[in-house]
Amino acid sequence: MRHLKVLFYLAFVLFIHVNDAYRILCVFPFNGKSHFQMFEALCKGLAKRGHQIDMISHFPSKKSIANYTDIIDLTGVGEQVVNSFTVEYGRSIQQSLTYHMATGFGGALCHAMGIEKMQKFIKNPPNDPPYDLVITEYFGSPCYLGFGHLLKTPVAIAVSFLSIPYVDDFMGNPLSYSFFPGFFNEKPVVDTFYDRLQNFLLNYPEILKFHYYTSDQTDMMKKYLGLPHIPNVRELEKNVSLALVNSHHNFYGIRPLVNTVVDVGGLHVEKDQPKLSPELKSWLDSADHGLVYFTFGSMLNIETLPKETLLSLYASFAKISPVKVLMKCANTTKLPPSLPSNVITSPWIPQVAVLGHKNTRVFITHGGLMGTQEAIYHGVPMIGIPVFADQMKNVNILVHKKIAVLVPLENITEGSMDEALNAILHDRKYSESAKRASRIFRDRPLSAMDTASFWIEYVIRNGPDSLKSPAAILPWWKLNLIDVFAFLIACLILVLYVLVAVSRFLLKNLYNNNARTEKKLK
Repeated sequence: MRHLKVLFYLAFVLFIHVNDAYRILCVFPFNGKSHFQMFEALCKGLAKRGHQIDMISHFPSKKSIANYTDIIDLTGVGEQVVNSFTVEYGRSIQQSLTYHMATGFGGALCHAMGIEKMQKFIKNPPNDPPYDLVITEYFGSPCYLGFGHLLKTPVAIAVSFLSIPYVDDFMGNPLSYSFFPGFFNEKPVVDTFYDRLQNFLLNYPEILKFHYYTSDQTDMMKKYLGLPHIPNVRELEKNVSLALVNSHHNFYGIRPLVNTVVDVGGLHVEKDQPKLSPELKSWLDSADHGLVYFTFGSMLNIETLPKETLLSLYASFAKISPVKVLMKCANTTKLPPSLPSNVITSPWIPQVAVLGHKNTRVFITHGGLMGTQEAIYHGVPMIGIPVFADQMKNVNILVHKKIAVLVPLENITEGSMDEALNAILHDRKYSESAKRASRIFRDRPLSAMDTASFWIEYVIRNGPDSLKSPAAILPWWKLNLIDVFAFLIACLILVLYVLVAVSRFLLKNLYNNNARTEKKLK
């Protein structure tokens, strides 16, 4: 009888599990590996929870995973991004970041909907069972929001960095320019009147620019999705049910969030990570005096730095021996000779495993958010050499929190690196600040993955508008109470006018009465 009860409960749990499982389409057209770390962790995490995941991306899974299917492999579609950026190209992007995000990394990706395998899916999407949700990246291609309209399903977006102003705008989230430094402001804090003015002027115009550069994506949706009457991209943005943002209050600061914007910073750190190879593990284990890990991430190539800069780095690294240095380099043939004996290079490194190693003492980074979050998670202080996008902002925040030292790219010399390495290796304030940040970053009521899963399932269970803020559909003048203030000012002017008129009338009568009295007396 007891065994029957056990079987009954197991069957009951399985029944509940199956009936709570949903079919979710994940669409990630941008071929940036660093961005995909977050999205892969999210979608594979959902698959582990029993949801059926269909993935469209440039990075098909290398091993079979239950409930997770790569239905369209976009490998080879569009320009290569992984290990393809020179440092100089990265710096040129920074000059007009919104333009590049909305065009080269945005509108150009919309054309991927026109390739044969995408068209086959679009014209005959699976419907047994139908999709319950679409999750797509919001970067520069709002055209992919059209998949929600095509499949008649809610849409959630994932943002691999701090929420950009145009996301806050269409989600109805307060922009908070008075105290919260937005995405396009490199400063870590907003204090003075000038800071507030600058914060507004740096961020708000980018919303208008992005709208201008992406306005043609409505026509692309009509063309490739075969939906001539589909709403424009601005309307589809307002229909987004949930935004999962790779942010955390300990890093970017405190700000108000509507329920549809959920911070899940560090989600990718919690997933199953690649292990160290036996050879690398042995080398790291033998780094008794410590390890310095140096990488510019998955896009930028260290070897494209000027030769003089690389030689300055060599000289500085040699001075800290017997501390070891591990450097990611995609093409070692482009490095100058005479690499110091305490330095080894590799084209690919299991980064989280290295940052989590007990001997790792310093992380030299370009300031990408994925890597900085991994270092914060493991309490590793940093040297920041930012190049483009959000990297300067991220490094400035780390410097403000005394977790990092900034070495500007144009100021890399043997002396500047000596000073930075000496500070991080020997000044305890950096390691102590990094450990404190790690404790706060990990201190959450739910893990980032559990948080993301709950709200995704919530939206599916309760409907696309279950979290929607009324602010999302209000025009700017209503949202900012312009009409209310105009009415109050008009009332004040009217009251002042009446008071002045009454006063003049009373004064005039008083004057006339006084005049008549004087006349009678005379």
